[in-house]
Amino acid sequence: MPSSVSRHHERLNIVNTLSGQANTLFEGEGPGARRQAALSRRVFLKSFVIGTAFSSFAGREWFATVVADCVPSVPTAGILRVKVGDFPALQNENGSVRLAINSFTMNGPNGTFYPVLVNRGAGNQFFTMRTRCSHSGCVVPPFSAAAAASVCPCHGSRYDLDGSVLQGPAPSPLTQYPNSFDGTILCIEIPSLGYSVTGSSVQDGSSPRFSLQFPTFRNAQYQVLFRQSTMDPGAAVPFATTPTGSATNTVLSGTGSPVTAYVDRTTDVGFFSVAIKANPG
Repeated sequence: MPSSVSRHHERLNIVNTLSGQANTLFEGEGPGARRQAALSRRVFLKSFVIGTAFSSFAGREWFATVVADCVPSVPTAGILRVKVGDFPALQNENGSVRLAINSFTMNGPNGTFYPVLVNRGAGNQFFTMRTRCSHSGCVVPPFSAAAAASVCPCHGSRYDLDGSVLQGPAPSPLTQYPNSFDGTILCIEIPSLGYSVTGSSVQDGSSPRFSLQFPTFRNAQYQVLFRQSTMDPGAAVPFATTPTGSATNTVLSGTGSPVTAYVDRTTDVGFFSVAIKANPG
């Protein structure tokens, strides 16, 4: 945790999140801390948010009581939390959705991550997979109950509900992502999706601001969220990209390089987060 944060004994907490969510957020306390995700339907309907967080006030207690579930097995991974009830297709067996963290074409992603495929099996069984076809890397579509397969648009490879190959030329199954389901939230562990955010008070300008520094993934769409309390689902707030610039931005497109967002502080109590939006596609 940066000294500039720990020096301020404020009830102001910083959260950095990647956005992949109906809503997803993963939180911890500073670089190297445990990471995980928290969700809200109210903010991003049928999208999700993911990320990392730390707090300058009572961070450990907050983590332990609020985000103790869905912890990735390795620090570099991120947890994608999906509220299954927000997706009609996932209410029944053989239902399927595809969730995009960055833009893509059928030939591949325009960024770091392939979309995530979520297929529902019998009961509460889910299959969560990377959509990269093992033949030539094209993006596999959602499972079609009518075709009884996910059919690759490039060369016709067919994959079963669990990602196994029904028909080539694909030589191997889709890559599986570990998941867990508590009856409401499906937690999906995505390799290389973990990241951390740092923050500090900004003294420039006429009103107090807070800066949030974080790495970005190319073509991922970022928002800044604010929560009044740990139980508040949060809402998007405008931000500036310079210390004294107008806070009129609502979305930032990742370039693959670190960036800093500046938010106006209207209260000393609350939580800021940086979230990547990911949507069905």
